[in-house]
Amino acid sequence: MTEFLYIWIFGGVIAFLLVLGFLEIAFHRRNLSRIPVRVHVNGTRGKSSLTRLIASGLRAGGIRTCAKTTGTLPRMILPDGSEFPVFRPSKANVIEQLRIVRKAVGYDAKALVIECMALQPYLQTLCEAKLVRATHGVITNARRDHLDVMGPGEEDVALALAGMVPPKKILYTAERKHLGLFADAAKDRGTKLVGVTEDDVEAITEKDLAGFSYVEHAENVALALKVCADLGVDRRRRFPACGKGNPIPG
Repeated sequence: MTEFLYIWIFGGVIAFLLVLGFLEIAFHRRNLSRIPVRVHVNGTRGKSSLTRLIASGLRAGGIRTCAKTTGTLPRMILPDGSEFPVFRPSKANVIEQLRIVRKAVGYDAKALVIECMALQPYLQTLCEAKLVRATHGVITNARRDHLDVMGPGEEDVALALAGMVPPKKILYTAERKHLGLFADAAKDRGTKLVGVTEDDVEAITEKDLAGFSYVEHAENVALALKVCADLGVDRRRRFPACGKGNPIPG
């Protein structure tokens, strides 16, 4: 009888945990549905900076926007542009994105710009498919970095990043060397690919960049402008606003 009792208790605990898991998924999906614009930012370099640029541009366009960066210090950026550090009781865990989505809903955000915090290729895919489910995916670039996780080569890094391409949505990128690889991933998922061209980058002048209070790259600005333009923010509003965002801490 004792063995059967243990089996019954163990089965009950497992069933309870499964129910909790399904409820959490359902609540998270409901929260995501309450944020009509979800911009998922990934890439080797410039993710945090680009997240801030896009969020600043959307706010200037009258879209109530929250943002979250990972970077040196994780930060939550509110619709009024103020920000606070993201508390972590232990080391970084991608599950914290659920908490960020809940907070964005709490602030009645109509747009959430969120930096991908995963490095492992399978976690990058999981973050997109389960945690963010982006309406607009963004990949800054693919460089030779984190090769111990995404390598061994630069093309492998691009392949890992391509794992977060959202299905049947839009993908923006400033990457040109591996653009064909991203195009294949987008085609496979029925997603529209929007690339930043050399002409787009050259259109960002030194005078434009001088308006920033910190060093910013023309590729990032051009990419942010593309995303904001497609979301209905006109250039007169989105360009000056990009330079008003706070720089990344550190």
